[in-house]
Amino acid sequence: MTITFRYKTIKRPDGTSVKTPSIPITLFGKEVIDTIGLLDSGADISALSKEFAEVLGLNITGEKTPAFGIGGKVDAVDTSMKICIAKGHEKYNFIIPVKVILDDYDFPVILGRTGIFDRFIISFNQQQEKVYLKKI
Repeated sequence: MTITFRYKTIKRPDGTSVKTPSIPITLFGKEVIDTIGLLDSGADISALSKEFAEVLGLNITGEKTPAFGIGGKVDAVDTSMKICIAKGHEKYNFIIPVKVILDDYDFPVILGRTGIFDRFIISFNQQQEKVYLKKI
């Protein structure tokens, strides 16, 4: 079955807005957080802010490793988290690897290829501002 999500309007730090292929997700840990995750086909792995990781109670005591992105190189810790993607009667729970960014950056949850794109066939329709996820 394929689930469809409309692009979400995200405010940028400079005050402008942009529509992105972001989807509603639930993150599980010590707390449960309903939030939005940006599907990023250019990201090797998912990324999460230190603030989210602390609220979830994720283990971030591991070895610091560099994470590279459009903003350059930052310190990160590799861990994993439980995530749920759901819409209507479709509901998918799984654990994904994630890099917790230790620097103080305000960014949405990034859903990278490993753990997400290998579970779904994902199609982006920029013109209609929709994203489609079909479970493999």
